[in-house]
Parts: sequence; C-alpha cells; structure tokens
Amino acid sequence: MNTSQDQGANYTPKKGEKKKIPTSISHYQETAYSSEDFAPQKPRVEQGFLRRMMTKGKVFGFSHTTDAIAISAIDDVTPEDMAEYETDYETDGKPMYWDEKTLSSESFSGWSQVYMVVASLAKVCLIVFLPLFYSILFLLMIFDDIGWSDGYSEDFLILTLYGTLPCLLISGHFKLVDSGHYYLAPFLQSKRVFEMNRTTGMVTLFKRNKPYFTHPFIEFDCVLLSSPTRQGFLNYSLTLIHRYSNYSVGVPLGSLLGPNAMVDEYLRFWNMAQRYMDISQPLPDIMMLEPARQRDPTTIEYDKEHNRNPRYWRDMTEEEYAQKLKMLKTEQKSIPATGKPIDIFKGPDSTASKKHNRNKKK
Repeated sequence: MNTSQDQGANYTPKKGEKKKIPTSISHYQETAYSSEDFAPQKPRVEQGFLRRMMTKGKVFGFSHTTDAIAISAIDDVTPEDMAEYETDYETDGKPMYWDEKTLSSESFSGWSQVYMVVASLAKVCLIVFLPLFYSILFLLMIFDDIGWSDGYSEDFLILTLYGTLPCLLISGHFKLVDSGHYYLAPFLQSKRVFEMNRTTGMVTLFKRNKPYFTHPFIEFDCVLLSSPTRQGFLNYSLTLIHRYSNYSVGVPLGSLLGPNAMVDEYLRFWNMAQRYMDISQPLPDIMMLEPARQRDPTTIEYDKEHNRNPRYWRDMTEEEYAQKLKMLKTEQKSIPATGKPIDIFKGPDSTASKKHNRNKKK
C-alpha cells in the first residue's frame, strides 16, 4: 500500500500553485538509526523485580517497516487543522509537534486542568445561570411592590460585580489563550514528556521539563503493557524501555495513541515510529509530516523517484480525507502491520537492499 500513488504518478503543479522552498535540509548525524547499518546489540540482562514487571507485556521487536499507519493516532488532525498549523508556523515560527527532525510529546500542567474547569464553569454561568438570575430579578421587580431603588438595584449590582464581570473576564481570557496568546497565561506552560530525534537517532525522556535520560533508539525495547479496568476491559500502554538500564519509568509512546485502541493499532504505531527514526526509509506518509518531506534527505530522494504530489493530503477536503482514512483502515486489515523481523543482536540483514545515500553531519 502506498498512500501517495493515487495522484503521484503524473503529478504536475497546478497553475498558480504556491511552491514553498524548504528553508533547510536536515543533516543526519553519525548516531542516527538505520535498519541497514547498525552495530549488533548486546544481549539484554535482567535487572531485578521492577525491571521484570515493567517488561511483563507483549514485546514488539524491531523490523523492516511497511507503509502501514496507525489511523487512531492521526485522524484527529484534519486538512483544516493542518492549514492552521502551517499558518502558525509561517507567521509565528511556531513548530509542529512532529516534523523531519523530532517527534515531541507534551502534556498539560496541573494548573492547566484547574484552569479548564474554571473556564468551563464560567461559560456555563454566562449561558445558563446568570441569564436565569437576571430574568428572576427582572420578574420580581415587575411584580413586587418594592421599587428598583429600594432594593433591586443593589441586588443587580452585586450579581453584576461578583458574577457577570468575573465570568466575562475568565471567558475572555480563555478565548485569547485559545487563539494562541499563551503569554497571557504563563502558568499554563505545557510539560515536555519525551522526544524522538530522527537526525540524531536519540530518544529523550523529560522530568520537570529537563532531560531525565537520553539513549539511542535501537537500545529501547518496545513493550505493550496492559491493565484491567473495573469494567473488565483492558487499557493498553505502549512503552519504550531502555534495555540496559534499570530506570523505574519508560518512554510513554502510547500517549500519542490513547489506552483503548486495538492491539494491531499499537503495532502499526510502532511500525510508524521505526520508519520515522530509520534514515534509510522515507518519513511515514501522513498529513502531519507532509510539509516536512521536502526537508528530509531520504524522503526528498524517494518523493523525486515516485513523483509524489507534495500536497497530496493537504489539498483534500474534510470529506475526502475522512473517506481516505476509512478506506485505508479497511485495506490495512489484510496486510501485515510490520515487515520482516530484524535481529538487532546479530546486526543488519546481509541481504538487505542497497543503502540510501546519507547526508551525515561531520
């Protein structure tokens, strides 16, 4: 399955189409991961009870990758959302969370959750409760013998000062923050969780916004952990665990997918992660990474050979995009989620195809 071939075979830019020139081409470093060129890994050594508990799950081994993608991890970003991402990148230089260099994961701070609750309550008050209170106050003023100046003016003032104005301020602030003015709420700064770097081949886990550990991608085991819920269902967690250390935590790769996907979806996501980190392969063919394809050396070569439409995904309508994902979801049920297994303890397959030229940074 090749998601870019529907329009790519004879693609030529449309008249008047704006062609964006890439600002810079990535340079792979010597430490970058390649499935066709890596040193054989040392055997794994068990390191106590905690380590055994962390790895007590289904281990996804390294493999040659396929074109399979995890639909559940990408279907929340539509062509309209992508257009907004690109606008922010062009105007404010705001980077996307996934590009040709890094895949970054962040989470909300504790204050963010409190802020969201308060903003939601303020919105409910403005829409439901405050109009109701004003209506009751107005009706009482009409049918009661007490005049406006004898009591209701004070009630109106109290309701406005201590109810309406605070709710308006909170809702207005939320709208500004939601529009991208994060400098108005420094307490909402997100926390970095992890980063996967294609150009260096390194994976970093953060703690309190500072690197907790950094190791080469090939030194991690990908484990699908599961735990039962009160209802008897299983919640899943796809985690990268460093093979040669005794850390009490791993890299929560599954946070980009959620805990309730099908097992095959986690395997497809692991396939995507390997393809992303493997510099001998082009970037995964998904909409989020489409603008980055023209800045990655291996992907540039691949797209040139296949005459790929550089805006294949982004030029779709919302309906076309949803239909395409639905079709891919059906097609992927009949194809393997990953390719031929790779024995990382013996080294790359001697029968592997010719290596891609690498633009390494000296």
